[in-house]
This record gives sequence, structure tokens and C-alpha cells, in this order.
Amino acid sequence: MYLCWKFLNLPEPTPIQYDIADYLQSNERRLVIEAFRGVGKSWITSAFVCHQLLLNPQRNILVVSASKNRADDFSTFTQRLINEMPILQHLIPRDTQRHSKISFDVAPALASHAPSVKSMGITGQLTGSRADLIIADDVESANNSQTQLMRDRLSETVKEFDAIIKPDVGRIIFLGTPQTEMSLYNTLEERGYKTKIWTALYPDKTQTVGYGHKLASVISEVTDKEGKPTDPLRFDDV
Repeated sequence: MYLCWKFLNLPEPTPIQYDIADYLQSNERRLVIEAFRGVGKSWITSAFVCHQLLLNPQRNILVVSASKNRADDFSTFTQRLINEMPILQHLIPRDTQRHSKISFDVAPALASHAPSVKSMGITGQLTGSRADLIIADDVESANNSQTQLMRDRLSETVKEFDAIIKPDVGRIIFLGTPQTEMSLYNTLEERGYKTKIWTALYPDKTQTVGYGHKLASVISEVTDKEGKPTDPLRFDDV
């Protein structure tokens, strides 16, 4: 991630961003990352996807978002990192491989029905897709979670991920910010997911108890900064 940020002329990643990246690399096969808007969840995960393809070009990664455009933005950014970063340019697809912004291969990948990276909207045709890593990036939005019926429909749709993912080796990663108290993200632990939450401000004691084991330790272990920004290098008190 440091190399990506340096290449993009961004400041060095913050402790919160490094902590999210560290959790992405954990051994958890089903995980949920809940963090505040602007922390860079998608950018961090794009860098993670590049790293995964660098380690194993045979991986098949599916990116799913509430809107097709959102998912396409993720895959387009990932492809640009591959095309432009010198350390990744050996992954640029050959002329005989898929190379669109929404579905592309990396050069060392063997022939497969599934591309190296593919982007889809949550309402798209998920059936028939195959992946060993699913990135569910903001699959919950204000538009698809306004009513209980809509939330139930979304909850049933994401169950399709278990049919898509390759057994034994597959991982599913949810990235998002809850839209309601009855958010999909708050119910995923019942299905075996492990959740970590990064708040924008350090919580008080009551809030810390409410978050419980889900609160990231990099935040829960700080007890003298209640109400202060957790990422002061990027966000101030205002």
C-alpha cells in the first residue's frame, strides 16, 4: 500500500489505513470492514487486489457494488494501477486476453472462464460467476435499504456469494458504512463473518461497550481521546 500511495503522490498511509490493510491480509475467510466515509476503504482494497494478483496471478476476483458504476470505478482504478505502476506492469494483459475496464485478465493468468478481475452491480446476473475472492464494496446504499422489504431482498441476494465462491480457498470481504440501524452489515456475524469497525471519532465508554468486540483495537485501546478524530492526520475536529 505504501508503494501505491507514493506512486499516486499521496501522503504516507495513516495508522488507521495501515490497520485496515492489515485486517484485509488476515486469515479470516469471511470479514466485514465498517469504516467512516473518506478513510479510503476502496483505495486500500484496490491496492490489496493488486498485491493478491502479484502473489498469485491465477486468482479470480469479483467486485460487487450497489451500483454497476461504483463497481466499475473499483476495477478501473485497479487496472490503472497495474498499467501505470512499474512493479505491476508485467501483469498487463496480453492482446489475446480480456482487457476491458470491467473484466480483465493479468498476463500470467491461464485460460479460464472467469477473468482475473470482474465488476458487477448487486442487481446484476451473479449466477454463473466464479471467484476465489469477492469484494462487496458498498453493496448497501440509501437506495436499496430504505425499507425492511428492500433490506430483506438485499440480504437474500448476498447469500448468492456462497454459491459463487470457490470452496476451501475462497474469501468474501464486505466494505461499507451502515445506512440504517438494521443494516445488512450488522447481521452478517450471524452468518459467520468477523466484523471490525473503525469510527471517525474516538468513542466514549458507553459507545465502546456498545461496539463490543467489533471495535478495532487500534481505537478501543485509546482511552484518553474521547470525541477526538481517530485519523487526525487527515481529518481535524471541524
